Amino acid sequence: MPRQPDPLLGGLTPAEFLRDYWQQRPLLVRAAVPDFVNPIPADELAGLACEPGVRSRLVLGHPEQRDWRVEYGPFDPKRFADLPATAWTLLVSEMEQYWDNGPDWLRRFDFIPHWRRDDLMVSYAAREGSVGPHIDAYDVFLFQAQGRRRWQIQEPPPKSPICLPALPLAILRSFDASREWVLEPGDMLYLPPGVPHLGLSLDDDCMTWSIGFRAPAWRDLLAALLEDRLAVTGPELFEDPGRSPVERAREIGAEDLAALRAGLLTHLGANTKDLDRFLGEFLTRPPDREPDAEEAPATLDPTQRYRFDPALRRFWSGNAGDRTLFLGGHAVPAAALTIPDADEFCALPTVTPRVWIDRLPQLASTLQDLLTRGWIEADGEQTL
Repeated sequence: MPRQPDPLLGGLTPAEFLRDYWQQRPLLVRAAVPDFVNPIPADELAGLACEPGVRSRLVLGHPEQRDWRVEYGPFDPKRFADLPATAWTLLVSEMEQYWDNGPDWLRRFDFIPHWRRDDLMVSYAAREGSVGPHIDAYDVFLFQAQGRRRWQIQEPPPKSPICLPALPLAILRSFDASREWVLEPGDMLYLPPGVPHLGLSLDDDCMTWSIGFRAPAWRDLLAALLEDRLAVTGPELFEDPGRSPVERAREIGAEDLAALRAGLLTHLGANTKDLDRFLGEFLTRPPDREPDAEEAPATLDPTQRYRFDPALRRFWSGNAGDRTLFLGGHAVPAAALTIPDADEFCALPTVTPRVWIDRLPQLASTLQDLLTRGWIEADGEQTL
């Protein structure tokens, strides 16, 4: 509830936290989850890091020596037996897709919309493990799940931070800590974007969960909008039939500039509904996947149950009579859906097309595209 005190936020209400801290200043919360017991064993995390398709990495090095190295998974299980006794960290991203209770645990943060959420990343570190001093471009809640970790921050942040060259990590060249805290199991630290910070494990079995909230970059939005508008308006060439001869061939005349400006505005022009459609498609657009060349493209069976890939984003927007579902970069008109219906569809782990197609006729072609691209897959026998 937005105006009910929340222990996760140190007794602040979500409304107070968003007003006074979100994207503004750090917040330390002791016992954000009291009596917390870590439910993710280290060996299960290491096992995940050995599986293809799981985003994982090892970071080795110490802030004082600055001897940073990074390795990317999937890893051979023998790699973990060869690790040094100290100063290394294993990170596994998108844990909410692999830990059954992950989605339920993340609901604690549902006072922030899901389109802003990035993922739940879990790091396991030996003593003195760290990923170096760095700046994140997103909001992050750093929850201590096991062991102790010391966090240091630099305030105010440098105006022009410089990262060490020739490293796959964005590690700052200089870092001057101004505040520090030691977090124990159940504690949490919120950091807004742009705050330089450094975490260092103080124990041999240190596990930290990072709940990140990423915002789209204006540069990416504008680039995608240009592509979208060109696809809508077509690649017509500039035309100037019946033009008058010019006296100065090297001049771009006022009439030509006016015609070019008008053409650009026509091609870029979009009403509010166009922009809302574009934004919904952009915010749910998944990365491309290469189809299996050895398998024939599957055909959607309306009576079959299909499972959504956990990484596929699904949202909805709009009012009654003008509601739209967004999934996998598609916009599906959903005027027939109530708000509970739309919420249900966006949360379902599986979908049987026939259940929904009468109310969402465009859903069939959308699901066929997602099936072809590998974002849904058949889940069990026919259901209807």
